[in-house]
This record gives sequence, structure tokens and C-alpha cells, in this order.
Amino acid sequence: MNDLVSDLRAQTLFQNIEADDIARVAQHFACITVDRDDHVFRVGSASEGLYLIRSGRVEVSKTTTDGWRQSLVVLTKGHFLGEIALLEKTTHATDARALEPTELYVMSGEQFYALEQQEPGIMLKIIKNIAVIQGLNIRRMNEKFLNALINY
Repeated sequence: MNDLVSDLRAQTLFQNIEADDIARVAQHFACITVDRDDHVFRVGSASEGLYLIRSGRVEVSKTTTDGWRQSLVVLTKGHFLGEIALLEKTTHATDARALEPTELYVMSGEQFYALEQQEPGIMLKIIKNIAVIQGLNIRRMNEKFLNALINY
């Protein structure tokens, strides 16, 4: 359990969260391995939970109506995914595929929602971290988009 807590402390999602709080939610994570080119999830699939990358790389992409797959981001160790569909209680809007053998920590949606009830203070911190990190990601994407427009 101590190794798991140490691994979770290194995750961006658990920045500024106390070790005792991490230890209380750590038991709700399982570790899975995804082989190269296998999907973590696909567009339209139901949310199965929150994924934290322990090792490996995951490409998040979207396929256009004319069949062209557009890579949106490649996530590496310490990043998380699946949070939008989980929080919205909807299906995934993107594909997520392992680019190499990848280990993930997974918290099921049921566990996530149960922890919101059992540990609201901890879960508020986690959800705030999701919001802050997503805000930074949106700013970065906006800058890239504007730079692309300016340089076009």
C-alpha cells in the first residue's frame, strides 16, 4: 500500500493533497496494463472511471467525419484521463489508445461517486485539481491554436 501511495503522490491529480488523504483513497484504485495499440476507451463508450498513467504513453484522438484521425494529445506518466465523461456522467467524446505497453491506475465510476459521499473534503480537492489542470490545458491549446492562425 505504501508503494501505491507513493505512486499516487507523484500524480498531477494529487498535487497539494496530504499523504493521509491520498492513503484514504488509494485503496479504491486498481492497477491495469494496456497493451500497445489497445484502447483505454473509445468514442461513445460508457465511462468506466478515472485513469492515472503510472507508466507508458496514451494518445487521445478524435476522428473527423471524413475518417481522418487527429491526435489531440499524448499523455505520459503522471497524467490522467477519462475525467470529463466521468464527471459529466456521459460517454467518451474521444478515443484513448496506448502507444506502448501502459500501466494505469483506475478508479471506477462507482468508487468515485461513493467517495464523493464518504470523503467529500478529499474529493473536493481532487475535483479542484481536475479543474485547475484542465484550465491550464485549455490555455495551452488556445495558445497553440492562436499561434497556428497567426503563422498560417
